[in-house]
Amino acid sequence: MGSNDEPALRDQILDLSRQSQIRPLSPFLAATLDQAIREGYFPDTSQLAAIDTSIVSMTADYAAKTGLRFVVLGMSGGVDSALTAAIFRKAGYHVIGVTMPIHQDPAETERGIEACGALGIEHRHVDLSALYDQTLASQAAVDDGLLTQGEVQAVRIRRGNVRARLRMVTLYNLAAHLGGIVASTDNFSELGAGFWTLHGDVGDFSPIQALLKSWEVPFLARLNAVPEATVRAKPTDGLGIDAGDEAQLGCSYLEWDLMTYALHKDLEVPSEDDRVLQSVLNRMGATWFKRRNPLRLNHPAMDRYEFLDAIDRKHFVPDGFH
Repeated sequence: MGSNDEPALRDQILDLSRQSQIRPLSPFLAATLDQAIREGYFPDTSQLAAIDTSIVSMTADYAAKTGLRFVVLGMSGGVDSALTAAIFRKAGYHVIGVTMPIHQDPAETERGIEACGALGIEHRHVDLSALYDQTLASQAAVDDGLLTQGEVQAVRIRRGNVRARLRMVTLYNLAAHLGGIVASTDNFSELGAGFWTLHGDVGDFSPIQALLKSWEVPFLARLNAVPEATVRAKPTDGLGIDAGDEAQLGCSYLEWDLMTYALHKDLEVPSEDDRVLQSVLNRMGATWFKRRNPLRLNHPAMDRYEFLDAIDRKHFVPDGFH
C-alpha cells in the first residue's frame, strides 16, 4: 500500500495502536494524524518494510564488524522485546530470551515463552520473586517505605526500579558469561516519556529506539512473525507501578505520539486536548534528565569529550552507527 491510500493507512494505525478499542481521537488529534500521515511521520507499510530491511541489515553489519555472536534480552511478554528479538534473530545472532517474573501475571510470562518458541530463539527462565523480596527487606534500613507504603505511587515507582535493576543484573551477567551484549528494547515513545529505569532496563544496542510505539512497533512485529497475542497485548512494563503503560502516561500511545508531533510542529493545541498536552509536558519535564544521563557540565574542560569522541569515531565505532 502506498502513501496515496491515506484512509486505509489511518484505519490500520487506529487498529494496531488499539486506539479504536480505547476511544475515538479528538478532532484535533485526528487532524494531526492526517497531517502526520501526509508528511510521512507515520510511514506507510511499504516504507516500513524498507525500514525493517535497513534495521536488520545494519544490525547484521554490527555483528560482522565486531565479531559478536550472542545477544541477551528480557522477554517481558510485550511487543517491544519480541520485535527486538526477531530483528537480532534475522540479523544472524544467537539470541537468548530470558523470562524473569517478579510476582507477575503468569500470562505475561507465557507470552514471553511463546514468543521465544515462535521466533526460534533460545529461552531461559529465572524467577526473581524471592530475590526481589529479599532486596526490599535489605533496603528497609534506608527506605522502610518500600515495605510499609506499597500503595503509594512514589513507592511503587521505587519498587519498580528495583525490579528493573534486578533483571538487568541477570541479563548482564549472562551476556558477560557468553561474551555477548544486552539488547535494549525501548522505543521512541518510551524514550520521550522517560519510560525506563536509569541503570535498569537499557542495554547496549537499541535497534528499535527510533520507532513509534503506536504504529511502527506493532506493524514491524507482525511483519516479523511475532505472535498476534503479543502484538495485541495491552502495553505494560511489568514493574507493578500501575494498570499498564497508558495508565501511567495519562493517554494512549497514539495520543502521546500525535501530541509530541504537534509540539514539535508548534501546532496550536485546543483547550479540549489540554489533558493529553499536560500529560506529555508533565512527563517529559519530569524525565528530561534521563535522556541526558549523565549530565555533563559545560565547563572549560568540556572539549575533552570531543577529544575522546573523535578517537572513537576514527578507530572504533562502525560506520552507520551514531
